[in-house]
Amino acid sequence: MYSAKWHRLDNAAKIFPPSTTKDDTKVFRFCCELHEDVDAETLQRALNTSLEQFPFYRFIIRRGFFWYYFEKSDIQPQVREEYKPPCAPLYDVNRANLLFELNFYRKRINLELYHALSDGMGALQFLKTIVYYYLLEKYRGIIDNNIRLEDNNASNEQRSGDAFDKYYSKEKSVKIPKLPHAYRIKGERLPESRLGIIEGHISAAALLQKTHEYHATMGEFLSALLICSIHDGMKVRDENRPVSLTIPVDLRRYFATPTARNFFSVINVSHNFAVQGKNFEDVLAQVRLSFKAQLGPEKIYERLNQLSSLEHALPIKVVPLAVKVPVLKNAAWKAEKEDSAAFSNIGKITMPAEMTPHIRSFCMTTCTKRHQVCITSFEDNLVISFSSPFISSDVQRAFFRTLSSFGLDIEIVSNTEELGAPHVVLS
Repeated sequence: MYSAKWHRLDNAAKIFPPSTTKDDTKVFRFCCELHEDVDAETLQRALNTSLEQFPFYRFIIRRGFFWYYFEKSDIQPQVREEYKPPCAPLYDVNRANLLFELNFYRKRINLELYHALSDGMGALQFLKTIVYYYLLEKYRGIIDNNIRLEDNNASNEQRSGDAFDKYYSKEKSVKIPKLPHAYRIKGERLPESRLGIIEGHISAAALLQKTHEYHATMGEFLSALLICSIHDGMKVRDENRPVSLTIPVDLRRYFATPTARNFFSVINVSHNFAVQGKNFEDVLAQVRLSFKAQLGPEKIYERLNQLSSLEHALPIKVVPLAVKVPVLKNAAWKAEKEDSAAFSNIGKITMPAEMTPHIRSFCMTTCTKRHQVCITSFEDNLVISFSSPFISSDVQRAFFRTLSSFGLDIEIVSNTEELGAPHVVLS
């Protein structure tokens, strides 16, 4: 039985509480769209059952003398129909509340989660488990009760484990290099810290075929396309600053762990249009070099040690949290200057074959102070989700127009018109 009463925040989580603001809530949303409307009572029972396997998700954040920490709670989450904007605040330093919510709207099940609790892949484990139990009950007698989710054999302790701490070694790490200030998109922002969300639904097979024509992976191809789409709106005098993307890397691909907490690193991919060329092929070549240089196992392990060594340093350990908070805020502010946008490729999502006919798609959206792109695919439905705080959708329009020019059919879904922002068109 899982009986832990409290946990330290993992290495990645420590930056989130002090840097959370109303404009940057550090909340992301994972969504599963079904082919039929969601039944609230069945979804509530599925959530209750799933929490037995993910008890860590019922923890809250407390403020300690040296660090923030997680504390077990008895709060019972309630499923609700969607009632507030996507990625609205979940963490409040003055309130003890859960760090996730489950809501629904028509055919969509929405899991919203505060990033200190978990990353995208950890949240996906939780959402897939919820959908699994929902469909088992909803289609009892149609779906075999004996089917199982893949990779769902971990214990509660393993899912709640701190993988950063497990794999950190005391080997001397190389200093993290300082990156140049990146080009920053500016513009009028949506009111009330709202997010403009634009989703492009596209055939995964057709897009993969196109990326292979360029001898690239899907991540490389779409990263290069995003960089070019940002460049499309740049002034010539700004081209001496690199367009830089922050790209999260799921460390579970490199280290064997079933943790449902944070376990990710980041790489930085950039292109300077003033000196490295302006064509898509020029950008893609530079992106491929960056991916190859930073995604080797040795580099990944080196980066993990770089980040973990900071929190294990004795001078940092003994400094009170009141002193750490402004330092962490400043570190987050400096990191923001090193990127123009963020790109997250969750990749292919699978569910048991008996359940796939009842599911249309998965997608992910995250709160952001700049443009953020999240890629998910389920069966042949690949979803490219843009989130942005800006009224203008020029970057999104350039991105999807270019994809369309490659002969790819795209279905666009967005909330921009209801927010008073222009709708994306491909023509």
